[in-house]
Amino acid sequence: MRRLLLVIALISLTPMGFAQTQKGRNTAKSKGTAVAFFDEDRLQNSVGQTTLNDFQFFLKQIQEIVKRDFPNVEMRILRRGELLRLPDGTALNVQNMRPELGYVLSARGKKRRLLVGVQTEADFACAAAAFFQRSSAACPK
Repeated sequence: MRRLLLVIALISLTPMGFAQTQKGRNTAKSKGTAVAFFDEDRLQNSVGQTTLNDFQFFLKQIQEIVKRDFPNVEMRILRRGELLRLPDGTALNVQNMRPELGYVLSARGKKRRLLVGVQTEADFACAAAAFFQRSSAACPK
């Protein structure tokens, strides 16, 4: 009888019981991440500055789309020298990225999607709607 109580006590204290509660908490958070990234150091020439200005213009509109149409998606802005861990298990470092600017869409269990260069609000909305499997009012399709 003592042995049975000891076995039951050990089984109830194992980490398996705690893993189930942690798993439930993680799904209640965001369902994905949209990251806008740019490297100002590599965009120092006149063409790069024009491209960066266009990127920042559309970024404001894209942030509003993410907030309105994708409420469970976290929007982040990543600059040179910052490292960001994505929900898909990978990390993003702007200094090592081949395009100087763009967007990354990431979700747990999916391969991330890279949008290179300046994106209009409609381009981003359609790509995000397809990736996160939701509709967006900003996507004309």
